[in-house]
Amino acid sequence: MPKCNVCGKSFYSRKQLEQHAQDAHNMMDKNDMIKAVKKPFKISKLIAVIAACVLISIIGSITIYYAREHAAALTVDGIGCNSMEQFAMHIHAHLDIIINGVYFLVQSQIGIPSICFYWLHTHDESGIIHIEAPMHRDFTLGQFFDIWGKKLSNDRIFNYVANANNPLNVYINGTKVSGGTNYRDIKLHAHDEIAIVYGTPPSPVPSTYKFPQGI
Repeated sequence: MPKCNVCGKSFYSRKQLEQHAQDAHNMMDKNDMIKAVKKPFKISKLIAVIAACVLISIIGSITIYYAREHAAALTVDGIGCNSMEQFAMHIHAHLDIIINGVYFLVQSQIGIPSICFYWLHTHDESGIIHIEAPMHRDFTLGQFFDIWGKKLSNDRIFNYVANANNPLNVYINGTKVSGGTNYRDIKLHAHDEIAIVYGTPPSPVPSTYKFPQGI
């Protein structure tokens, strides 16, 4: 609303203000009447652009901060969860789990929650473990089970506890791992066939796996 600069009164229209300036303040000159109109403050385009840039920068910083905090919260055993698969290191191993002679299904989408990819994950139920990381380093069977959220130790697989009648053994490419080895520390190498066997082992124990061409 236009406002009189002399007395501060507000009016619904410029015409009313001009009439007021003429009647109340004796402003007969058009220039004087124009001066009596209080012009609204206008933000320049430059200020608007600067303000928008500052706002975008603040929002971006907040988004990055919470993204980093969220990623840190998702880290398991030092293994990150990225929005995309990483390929600086890109190998595959195969896992068989055999409980009392029955093959246990290794689930699909292990290590792939709805928002990211862990460096150790599965895509399907084939038992292939994808090791796709942003750097070259060792990854272990225990780390995969931690990402999966399942139990593994030298005397336990899932809820099955080893005993004299039901031993727990691990085989790598058909060779039995010595009992003095911590099963969780077994390193995952390219095209390893890892068989975890609870109870009586099958005959034969899997020693190789035919990986699809290209992996």
